[in-house]
Amino acid sequence: MAKNDLPALRDHLFEVIERLKSNNDPNADSFEKIDIETAKAITMTANTIIDSAKVEVDFLKLINKDAGASGVMMEASKSKFLTK
Repeated sequence: MAKNDLPALRDHLFEVIERLKSNNDPNADSFEKIDIETAKAITMTANTIIDSAKVEVDFLKLINKDAGASGVMMEASKSKFLTK
């Protein structure tokens, strides 16, 4: 099953960087390379996911501030985006 969290996203982005670097390696196999347009599309999608995670974190901060020291932050922090 695919991981859908920020650590997995980070791993995918580092893989894209490695594959981009392989584009200049004449000994690299085709599966080790990635075209620029695909890398851009992956990066744009990753930015959207990161932006949504930022909104989620801001929301959790707001709830925590408004709710005081309740268990709301603890429960909300179990988000599938923020944990591995």
